[in-house]
Amino acid sequence: MDSIIGVKYNGGVVIAADSNNARSILVYQHNLDKISQIAPNAILGLSGPNADLVSFSEYISKNLKLYSLSNPGQDLSTKAIASFCRNTLAVALRKGPYQVQTLLGGWDVSPSTEDGEGSMYFLDYMGSLQKVNYGIQGYASNFALSVLDREWREGLTKEEAIKIIDNCINVLDTRFLISQPTFTIKSASKDGVKVEREVVAKYGVERNN
Repeated sequence: MDSIIGVKYNGGVVIAADSNNARSILVYQHNLDKISQIAPNAILGLSGPNADLVSFSEYISKNLKLYSLSNPGQDLSTKAIASFCRNTLAVALRKGPYQVQTLLGGWDVSPSTEDGEGSMYFLDYMGSLQKVNYGIQGYASNFALSVLDREWREGLTKEEAIKIIDNCINVLDTRFLISQPTFTIKSASKDGVKVEREVVAKYGVERNN
């Protein structure tokens, strides 16, 4: 029942995730962070059982840290991180699958633009990988994917990308049967990873950082 929403903009990516930690008919908490910083300029939004969310995100982040320590000054690109995540999921599929659906977003230095560029990848637990400009994991796609189809365009600013995320959250708040009252929004850009805001959708309240 998790909702992960991602939008690429000119110079980075924005990913939002609901903060519910639930199982069956019971909600344990409304402040679970489902967006992990796995590299200095990369974030991973995860949907799935809490145990798999934690184990998969920690496995990826620790291995990326090990790589950076073993190869100083040679940080992996977002594409390389996506390939490593895909391989990890594919290998686990034949052993003990990670039941996670993910959106990976990151920022990389680009020779064509001074500010670099963002990129986003859609991965599922079967090991499928696709580069996308926007994406949604979870039942939220039934309601909010049309919003992304209509409103995304090339050259978005961060503010415009966050506005699209807000519109998606508003649609879920109105139409989705499952209550997801809190969302966390994070961005990855040349300035690193930043928590943009926490949205209490049910009451229309925003807590800006």
